[in-house]
Amino acid sequence: SWYDFMCVGSIQSFIGRQHKGGPNSRGQQKLYIGPWLHGRFNKVNKVGEMEYPENANFDMMTEMIRWFDHYLKGVDNGIEKDPNVRYYAMGAVGEPGAPGNEWRAVADWPVKTVETPYYLQPAGKLAITKPAGSEAFTQLTADPLNPAKIEARGFPGARDARQVEEQENVLTFTTDPLTEPVEWTGNVKAELLVSSSAKDTDFIVRVSDVYPDGRSILIIDMIRRARYRDGYEQQVFMEPGEVYKVPFNVGWLSQVFNKGHRIRVTVASTGAPFYEPNPNTGEPITIEFPEKVVVAKNKIHHSPQNASRILAPVKK
Repeated sequence: SWYDFMCVGSIQSFIGRQHKGGPNSRGQQKLYIGPWLHGRFNKVNKVGEMEYPENANFDMMTEMIRWFDHYLKGVDNGIEKDPNVRYYAMGAVGEPGAPGNEWRAVADWPVKTVETPYYLQPAGKLAITKPAGSEAFTQLTADPLNPAKIEARGFPGARDARQVEEQENVLTFTTDPLTEPVEWTGNVKAELLVSSSAKDTDFIVRVSDVYPDGRSILIIDMIRRARYRDGYEQQVFMEPGEVYKVPFNVGWLSQVFNKGHRIRVTVASTGAPFYEPNPNTGEPITIEFPEKVVVAKNKIHHSPQNASRILAPVKK
């Protein structure tokens, strides 16, 4: 499910098994992705505040029975000849004729796209052009004892995110209204160029579809702890004032942003209780939240030399 917190693992599992699995696994996988929540895929097309068209419903139980009938009972029902991948390209809700909101069938995943940079710009702009001008950054504070708020509701997507975005120490970067629909289908990546007063801190990136009426509907989000910016196999701490690249995958999606909509990227360093705050000390992570914490002064850089950006899978 696009709005499932396990979407990343499920897709990576398909790719791994389909291409690198054992002889009875490779080439035998099927992947279905729809606009649902975790475990709620059967004839449910309302997610958060989004009510997708009836065609978003998918009778997964019938599909599962077909699968078991063939592979456990030997029933020749043709399921092995079905497309390897079926995915629902989401679109604007409540806008008749909006592109997207349709099922697609493809032979493999991911589909072919053009990795397109969207640069974080001064004054909260988001654009496909690289920032120009002098050295620039936007600062945000990460206070573990006074964090920004993101409600813990299983998954915060498919809801208006303005209540989060309007908080202090939450940054938004937004495109101009789109003159034509733009489709992102695939894995969205972040490359943040950052500096901090602390040895360690967190960075949260969120992507929203901003409707003409101002609603900012969250689609995907992810967090990366700075100490793991070079991978989870090692911890590398920061030196105050030094600029570091923090690259990470934000998540998978298939979304057609309609004409007149805007694309928004939100960046924060705290978002509790959904994300437990980082103490920012660089000390070992413990089950109990430590008494000693550090307030981190973080900078998101958006200059020609240090251009923070999102890498979007734009489908042509």
